Amino acid sequence: MRNETVCGDANGGVGVGTGRAGAPRLALATLFWMARAGAVCGVLAGCGGGGGGGDAAGAPSASPAPVAAPAPAAAASGPQAAVLTVATPIGYDADRLAAFERLNAIRLSAGLGLLAQNAVLDQAAQAHADWEIANDTYAHAEAAGTSGFTGVNWWNRDEALGYAPLGGAEVLSSGVGAAAAVDGLVNVVYHRAALLAFEPLDVGIGWSGAVAGKVSQPLVMDLTRPADDPVRSLGQAAQAAIAGVAVWPLDGAVGVATRMGAENPDPVPGVDVGTLGTPASITVSSALTIAATSFRLTHAGTGVDVPAIVLSNSNDPNFLLPPSFIALVPVGPLQADTTYAVSFTGSVVDGALGTPRSLSKAWTFSTGSQ
Repeated sequence: MRNETVCGDANGGVGVGTGRAGAPRLALATLFWMARAGAVCGVLAGCGGGGGGGDAAGAPSASPAPVAAPAPAAAASGPQAAVLTVATPIGYDADRLAAFERLNAIRLSAGLGLLAQNAVLDQAAQAHADWEIANDTYAHAEAAGTSGFTGVNWWNRDEALGYAPLGGAEVLSSGVGAAAAVDGLVNVVYHRAALLAFEPLDVGIGWSGAVAGKVSQPLVMDLTRPADDPVRSLGQAAQAAIAGVAVWPLDGAVGVATRMGAENPDPVPGVDVGTLGTPASITVSSALTIAATSFRLTHAGTGVDVPAIVLSNSNDPNFLLPPSFIALVPVGPLQADTTYAVSFTGSVVDGALGTPRSLSKAWTFSTGSQ
């Protein structure tokens, strides 16, 4: 499966496409607040490593990135505990339900809270899926005056229908099954940062089984939290069991694909995105900034390092990653049927307190046959 993503300080856009009818395409638009430093992409001093990933045939074609705008600030108090039970969705067909269940299964397995169906977000997401088909356009941004227009960007569409979003992301797919689309999105850097964010509480899902010339069976998912609710606007924390640190691939995961899949923009400029392996990553609360002293991926049997690039908010060449996310991207595909060990040492800093604390994490995963 091929993926493309872009995110921005507040609003970012990403798209992935194969340029072929019937081949899967994925896309992401995000709404993040990011304090950015320089933009130099390279291997962090003393670091190495990589991960495995998913892949799909076809050359990607990018969706245009929307213009960034600042996100509103949440109230200065803590998020609620991780949500572990949500109501069964009402009114979903099999495809929407598959996407909903797969998204929450991924979040639950990573030690995060579940997302609840929101009827207003459903309407906004469905309106955009229908707009894509009506206008034969695979993109996040709608043009005023086009058939079915409800708002330029996803947050505009949510607001137009009565939901004020605070942070989050819109994820799109085309030409692939709903559950498979979610699996592809979590396999790449920029999409994963959105899907594994701790704080979102609500999700809206739109789907069309129709096929047009440039888009087919579009899936649209909006993931966010309400800005106008003084309690729910604070979002949710991770499950206590993971002690505030979510890793992916999961510790002990098997069948991890050997390639990441495509992203636009390329998270490692100068390296063919189709050859990259799936990233190993760590996510912490959005109130924290994570930094690496050493981040390595090695062959578990031999201890040999896998060449990789460390990507974080401080060196992401595309200015898309939040400070709470760090990834290790292999610069080549991983070996099939191989166990890999990930080791991380570094620090997290609370933005309110400014006091760093050390963080160490180690885990393993195994690739599948491809």
